[in-house]
Amino acid sequence: MKTQGKFILLSLEEFETYINNLNVSGLRHIDHVQTHHTWSPSYRNFNGSNHFDKLTSMEEAHKARGFSEIAQHYTTFPDGTIAVCRTITIIPACIKGHNTGGICIENLGNFDAGQDQLTEEHKNTIIKMNALLCLKFGLPVNTDTIVYHHWFRLSDGFRDNGVDDPELKDHKTCPGTGFFAGNTVEKATANYLPLIQAAYDEYKNNPIAAAPSSFKTGVVNASVLNVRNGPGTEYNVVDQLHNEARVTIIESNNGWDKIGDNRWVSSDYIALN
Repeated sequence: MKTQGKFILLSLEEFETYINNLNVSGLRHIDHVQTHHTWSPSYRNFNGSNHFDKLTSMEEAHKARGFSEIAQHYTTFPDGTIAVCRTITIIPACIKGHNTGGICIENLGNFDAGQDQLTEEHKNTIIKMNALLCLKFGLPVNTDTIVYHHWFRLSDGFRDNGVDDPELKDHKTCPGTGFFAGNTVEKATANYLPLIQAAYDEYKNNPIAAAPSSFKTGVVNASVLNVRNGPGTEYNVVDQLHNEARVTIIESNNGWDKIGDNRWVSSDYIALN
């Protein structure tokens, strides 16, 4: 596990533990998982160690478009790692008109036909994290619960089942015409969902063994909680969290919880899950 700011970078094995330990009691209703690709940055922009640079750039681009923060909950990388980005208590800002109830996964790469070819590590992570999320939130594996951005018109969020539409503009390929052999509903049904279903069945039949986690999770129990760049009130406020926001606690120090790189909150206002 590595952290920078609010971003937490996990291996697939660490993500398995993270999801296994995540307390979803009282969490907003989750009814689907969104599949996206970045298009840019693509594989050529990833050097194996610049995960946080890419995440920071994405967030800056999203803020420039008027979003309050990075749009997606999770980002996957070509090396198979997963970044926790946006708190899961907040709906994503990824498919207009269809974000309520969603969890957004952004897969770094340009998966249009003839462009980036998914690495085996990336492919394995994408399949298994979708399976883990479906299992965690009690979702069947189908095209109502695992959706591509391509299936929704940007203007009103209307689902068009992957038929080309000029209103899709530059997002019409998302998550890519070469993503698991295509981005239509039919291609996803034939090539993508069976792999997720197999991973789902494997996890269901062989549950992740309870193991000590390298981190704890908690919920903010204050109306507004200051995030400081050190463990004490003498440090500067760098952010604020609101009631029921969920956090990952990396370490604790004398009444303060570290929830990211240079991000600390008072333990008094964090209820452990």
